[in-house]
Amino acid sequence: MCCEWLRCCGRGEPRPRTVWLGHPEKRDQRYPRNVINNQKYNFFTFLPGVLFNQFKYFFNLYFLLLACSQFVPEMRLGALYTYWVPLGFVLAVTIIREAVEEIRCYMRDKEVNSQVYSRLTARGTVKVKSSSIQVGDLIIVEKNQRVPADMIFLRTSEKNGSCFLRTDQLDGETDWKLRLPVACTQRLPTAADLLQIRSYVYAEEPHIDIHNFVGTFTREDSDPPISESLSIENTLWAGTVIASGTVVGVVLYTGRELRSVMNTSNPRSKIGLFDLEVNCLTKILFGALVVVSLVMVALQHFAGRWYLQIIRFLLLFSNIIPISLRVNLDMGKIVYSWVIRRDSKIPGTVVRSSTIPEQLGRISYLLTDKTGTLTQNEMVFKRLHLGTVAYGLDSMDEVQSHIFSIYTQQSQDPPAQKGPTVTTKVRRTMSSRVHEAVKAIALCHNVTPVYESNGVTDQAEAEKQYEDSCRVYQASSPDEVALVQWTESVGLTLVGRDQSSVQLRTPGDQILNFTILQIFPFTYESKRMGIIVRDESTGEITFYMKGADVVMAGIVQYNDWLEEECGNMAREGLRVLVVAKKSLAEEQYQDFEARYVQAKLSVHDRSLKVATVIESLEMEMELLCLTGVEDQLQADVRPTLETLRNAGIK
Repeated sequence: MCCEWLRCCGRGEPRPRTVWLGHPEKRDQRYPRNVINNQKYNFFTFLPGVLFNQFKYFFNLYFLLLACSQFVPEMRLGALYTYWVPLGFVLAVTIIREAVEEIRCYMRDKEVNSQVYSRLTARGTVKVKSSSIQVGDLIIVEKNQRVPADMIFLRTSEKNGSCFLRTDQLDGETDWKLRLPVACTQRLPTAADLLQIRSYVYAEEPHIDIHNFVGTFTREDSDPPISESLSIENTLWAGTVIASGTVVGVVLYTGRELRSVMNTSNPRSKIGLFDLEVNCLTKILFGALVVVSLVMVALQHFAGRWYLQIIRFLLLFSNIIPISLRVNLDMGKIVYSWVIRRDSKIPGTVVRSSTIPEQLGRISYLLTDKTGTLTQNEMVFKRLHLGTVAYGLDSMDEVQSHIFSIYTQQSQDPPAQKGPTVTTKVRRTMSSRVHEAVKAIALCHNVTPVYESNGVTDQAEAEKQYEDSCRVYQASSPDEVALVQWTESVGLTLVGRDQSSVQLRTPGDQILNFTILQIFPFTYESKRMGIIVRDESTGEITFYMKGADVVMAGIVQYNDWLEEECGNMAREGLRVLVVAKKSLAEEQYQDFEARYVQAKLSVHDRSLKVATVIESLEMEMELLCLTGVEDQLQADVRPTLETLRNAGIK
C-alpha cells in the first residue's frame, strides 16, 4: 500500500513515459512540480538541523555539557550566565549566519522558479512561470535564455535547422554543443502546427547520465505513421542556455527528475579542515584534563565522593579549552567572507558558504585540464602529416599550391600529352593525396558557418554570396573550428551547411555540393566521429571518419608509421586526430541504411545495436592523414599563473 501511495504522489520508482505534444492532461502518471530547491533546511527543520550540525562535533558538545552541568547543585561553580551567555552568543552567531545563507539560497531559487517563458496552447502563446511548467507542455525558449526543464528539441528558427547550447552550468565545459530538432516537426510550416498533429514522444526513465538518451518520436496522423529515433542530439537539458536562434521543445522531465538535479548531491553543512583540526585538538586537551583531574583526586587518596571531585576538577580546569576560540573562529570567517566580496582585485566574487572561506589559504596544488580552465581554448592548426611528408606552419603554402593545382592545373593540361615526366606524376600523386586529406577535414566535422549582418551587407545577400567578412564558424569544439579555419586558409572553404547538405568553395570560386546521408557524432566512449556524404557532381558516396589514434589504429588499413608519428606529435604538445575514408557503393550504403534505421528505432540496447551496425563499416578504411592542433596560452592568462606561483600554489 505504501508503494502504491508513493506512485500516486509521483514519488515511486522512475519509469519510461509517453508524452503527448501539447497535451499534459494525457499524462500516464504523476510527475513532480518543476521547482528548483537548493536549500539545506525548511521552516521546521532549520533550528533542529543547525543545532545538530553544531553539536555533532566534540568542540561544541563539550561546552554544551559544561553548561548543562551547572544545573546540578553539587557541580555548580558560579553563576549560570558565565557558562550559558558565551555558548548562547556562539549559537546565535551560527544561527544568524546559517539563516542569512538560507535566505540568499531561497532568493536565488525563487528567481529561477519565477522566470517567465512562452507556452504554446490552442488559444495561442501564453506566459507561464518556470515552476508552473508541466510534462507535455510546448515551451518556447529564446536566445540567451535558460532552458527551464528537460525537453525534446522540436523546432528552431535557425535556417540551418540546428542550434547551439552553452552547457557550462551543467557539465563545466565552455564549448558549445550542437543540437538537432526532430526532422518531422522541423518541416512543419509554423510552430502552431505542433498542436494540430497527433504525435507523442516515448522516453526512457529519468537517470543521471547527461550524455545519453534513448527515445522515439511517433506521428500517428500521417499515412503511414512516422517514427523517428531520438538521441542526445535531440535533447535540451535544464540549466543549459540557448546560444543561437529560438527553439520550441516538449517537456519530458521536471523537478527532481531533471538531469541537473539528479546529478546534484543533497546540500550539506560544510566544515573546513581547520575546524576539524581544532576539534581534534579539543579532544586531546580534554584527555589531558581527565588525566590532571585523576591525578588531583589520587593525591587525595580517592577520599569521599571522589567521582564528583573528578567532575569538579574538570570544571575548574575547563578554561584550558577556551570558548572564546569558537567565537573568534566564527567572527573571523564572517569578516573574511565580507573582505572577499569587497576585494577590488576579484570583482564579482560571490561567497556561497561562509563556513569554509579559510580553506582558500590552504591550497597548495591547482589541478586543471589541458584547455579551457586557465586558457581560452584558442586552438591553432600546427601540423598535417601524410606519412611520407609532413607540413608545418612554415610550409602551408605548399599545401595551398597543391589544392590550387588540383582545381586549376588539371583543366589547363593538354589532353593529348603523353608520357608525362616522373616529376609531374609525383607532383600529381602528392597533390591528390593532399587534396583528399584537406577535403576530408573540410567535410568531417560539426561546424556550421553563420553569416552575421554588419550593417552594410544584407543578411540574406551575405548568405547567398557567402561573404567571408560576414562568416562566423560555430561548433561544439574549438578543435573543429581550428581545422575548418585551416582548410579555408589553404583554399577549400566551408561556406554553407544545414542538416542535409554541405557546400565547399574551391580556389576557383566553384561551389562543391555534398549531401549529408548520415552523421555519427563524437562520444566519449567511441572517441571518434564520422560522416557519410554524397558528391552531387559525381554521385560518389564516401564515409569519412576522424578520431583518436587509440581507436583509429584498429580501423584503418595496416601501416608502419601511424603509432610512431602520433607519439612524436603528442610529445610536441599537439592534439592528434587520425583522418580516414572509405568509398561505398550504392547497394552497400542502402543495406547499411536499412540496418542503421532499424537499430536506431529500437528502445532496448539501442547504443549497442547502433554501434554494431556502424562497426560493420569501420573496417579497412584508407588512412589519409594526421592533424595536430595546439592550444595557445593567451597573454592575459600569464599574470594569473604568475600570481598563483607567488602565492605558493603549484
